[in-house]
Amino acid sequence: MVETEVVANEFVTFLIAREVFAINMAPVQEIIRVPEIVKVPKSPPSLMGLANLRGKVLPIINLRKVFGLEEKTIDESTRVIVIDLGQTLGFLVDNVSSVIDVDETKIETSSEIKSIVKSDFLKGVIKDIAKFKMVMILDIEKVIEREFSEILQGSSKEYEITSKEQFTEEEILTDERQLVSFTVSDEEYAIPIENIQEIVQIPEHITKVPNSEQSILGIMNLRDKILPLASLRRLFGFPEEQLTEQSRIVVLSMENLSVGIVVDSVKEVLRVPESVIEPVPSIILKDDKDFEITEICRLNEGKRLVSIISVSNLFKHKDIKEALSSVETEKDIEEKKRK
Repeated sequence: MVETEVVANEFVTFLIAREVFAINMAPVQEIIRVPEIVKVPKSPPSLMGLANLRGKVLPIINLRKVFGLEEKTIDESTRVIVIDLGQTLGFLVDNVSSVIDVDETKIETSSEIKSIVKSDFLKGVIKDIAKFKMVMILDIEKVIEREFSEILQGSSKEYEITSKEQFTEEEILTDERQLVSFTVSDEEYAIPIENIQEIVQIPEHITKVPNSEQSILGIMNLRDKILPLASLRRLFGFPEEQLTEQSRIVVLSMENLSVGIVVDSVKEVLRVPESVIEPVPSIILKDDKDFEITEICRLNEGKRLVSIISVSNLFKHKDIKEALSSVETEKDIEEKKRK
């Protein structure tokens, strides 16, 4: 196969809110239709979520959100431009137009141009080219630096997923994890089974705790012990919904501390090889070392993405810490009464 050399002055043009933009063709890997996207809680607003692209986890960034525009319904024209900037990223645009060849002498300064985009995000402007009166050249690296802090600093590893067939049955058995998967707001999450004490139904009565954090539903009695309950929907900033018959409490334990997290439904126990688990892309983590989602599990050849929750980071969440502290205080009061 002969590789096609990309000329430095080739640009791909695309539309956002009827304005025409261009980016240099060199880092563009491909242009695809919008894939299935898994949302990531508490990620930057412009990050739509994660998708699978032939064995790689691909973060998808909505350029309309970056530019502060209203979202547009995804239709037949919507495309994702896949760009390699050290880490492979996808950029959602309204429509891709064409590839143009530009003489560098035709590129003008963009400082005086009025557009939906800040001039800081533009490298320059091309006037009267192809069928367009004006094409604005987008500085995609600057967009990422502004939106996602220091993602471009240093080289970031692209994580390839090796197929299961390359592992012997013995290797898979000795190099695997057991996870319990569940749903919250139509997204699938999982927690290592060793962190799960038990899974119970929602009790008839949950005792409200005055002045507690919003994500804390209250407390319940479980085997003569007080268990604080937290809504994972609220913790992750998803819309509130009524509890149903499928709702469950996943009781987590760590270092003699226990908390119940309320999920929409419990799915299954997964036994997966380490080869299908990879770290969350750095664009999501930013500078947050205590981000609750630390890994992604890719199943069914990447068609099913499951976000793995770090229980230790979950226990560091201020709402959970305060709830556990309240329970400890209540225990102390009860012990003093008995004395």
